[in-house]
Amino acid sequence: MRIDRLTISNFKNFKENTFEFHHHFTLLVGDNGAGKTAILDALRVGAGAYFLAIPEVPTHSIKREYVRRVTRRTGEFSTLEANLPCVVSCEGCVHLSDLHWKRELTSLSGRTNRIGAQKLVQCASEHFRENRPSTDFPVILSYGTGRLWVEPRTTKDSRSAVRMPLGKLSRFEAYRNCLDPAVSSDLLRRWIKKMALISVQEKGPLSSLEAVFSAVVGCVEGVERALYDFDLDDIVLDFEHGERFPFGMLSDGQRTMTALAADIALRCVQLNPHLRGNAPKETEGIALIDELDLHLHPSWQRAVVHNLTSLFPKLQFVATSHSPFIVQSLDGHGLINLSDSGVLENRMETYSIEDVAEETMGVDSPQRSKHFLEMEAAAQHYYELLDRLSEDHSDVKNAKAELNRIEARFSDNPAYAAFLKLNRSAVE
Repeated sequence: MRIDRLTISNFKNFKENTFEFHHHFTLLVGDNGAGKTAILDALRVGAGAYFLAIPEVPTHSIKREYVRRVTRRTGEFSTLEANLPCVVSCEGCVHLSDLHWKRELTSLSGRTNRIGAQKLVQCASEHFRENRPSTDFPVILSYGTGRLWVEPRTTKDSRSAVRMPLGKLSRFEAYRNCLDPAVSSDLLRRWIKKMALISVQEKGPLSSLEAVFSAVVGCVEGVERALYDFDLDDIVLDFEHGERFPFGMLSDGQRTMTALAADIALRCVQLNPHLRGNAPKETEGIALIDELDLHLHPSWQRAVVHNLTSLFPKLQFVATSHSPFIVQSLDGHGLINLSDSGVLENRMETYSIEDVAEETMGVDSPQRSKHFLEMEAAAQHYYELLDRLSEDHSDVKNAKAELNRIEARFSDNPAYAAFLKLNRSAVE
C-alpha cells in the first residue's frame, strides 16, 4: 500500500489543498500551526479506509474536531461555524492496483461515509478473502508525539488476546491499535518475552524475534545486541562500551527509538509470518511519525532517516520534524515545506546546516546567535542616534536618553559597552 497524492477539503486549517508524497520517505516541515500534524491525521483517515474490508479492525474516521471552522460576523458578534463537507481523498497503489478513494463527512452528527472508498474496499476484501499462508498484507502504522508515554487504551479483549497462546493469535492482531498515537511498551515486552520463551523451548533462535532485535540494534546508536533477560524480566540492550541496560533504565531517546523500531518490526513479522526474519525488509505499507526528532541527539537525527529506510526498505514513511539535521539528511528523499510552497521536492544535493536553517526553516542569520544579532541591531541604531547629536537635531534630548538605555541594556558586556561609550564621547 502506498499513498501518492492526498487532497483534503475543509480539513482542520486547510480549505482545499493537494499534497504529493515520495514513494519511500517524505518529511513535512513548517512553522508551528502550518498543518504538519493535520496532514498526518488526514493520511490516517485515508490509510485507515483499508480496514473497512477487514472485520473487527476499527477504521480511523473523520472526527468532528477535524472539520474546518471559520469565524463569521453576521451581527454584533462573531460565531465559529463548521465548513462541510470535510473530505479526504487519496490516490495510490494497493495490492498492485492503482486506486483513487475518498472518505467524506457531510454532517457533524453523522458518520464518515464509505461510498467513495468502494474500489479500495473491494480490492482489500478480495485480498483478505484469499488470505493464504503466503499472502502478504501491508502494515499501516501511526506514531504521535506521546508515542512512548501514553499507553493505548487496553480493553478486556486486548488483555485476553495478549495472554492467548501464540498459535491461536490471528495475523491481523498486528492491526490492533496500529493507528493509535502511542506504542504499548507493555505489549512489546509481553510479545518479546513470549517469543524468547518459545526459542528456549525450541532450543534455537527464532528468525522473527531476531529480526525485531536487529531492528533495535540498527536504530539505537551504540548498541551491539538486544535480547530478553529473564533474570531482569525485561528487554535489555548491550552497548559497545560493555554496559547492559534494561529498557526501563534507558534514556528517553534510546527508549523512543527502541520502542519505535521494535514495534514496526514486530507488526511486520506478526502480519506476514511466512516471511520469517525477512518480514521487516519485505513488508510494504505506510508509517506515519509525528516529530521524528523527538528526544534525539543531533547526531542521531542525522542518521534516523537512513536507519529507518534501510531497515524497512518497502515502507512508505511520512514524518514531521523541526530538525535541520533531519532535513540535511534527506539525500534522495522528499521534503514538503508548508511554510513555503507546500510542493514536494526531492532533496538530492548536500546542504549545510546554515543553508537548511535559513532557506528551509526561515531562520535569519543562523550562523549568528540571537544575542549577537541584537547587539548588531543596537549598534546600528546607536550610530544613527550619534548622527543626530553631531547634526544638532531638535530631539537631542530624546536621542541621549535612548543612548543611555542602549548602554544600560548591554552593561553586562564591558567591552561592548566601553566601545559604545568611546564612540559617543568622540561626538559629545
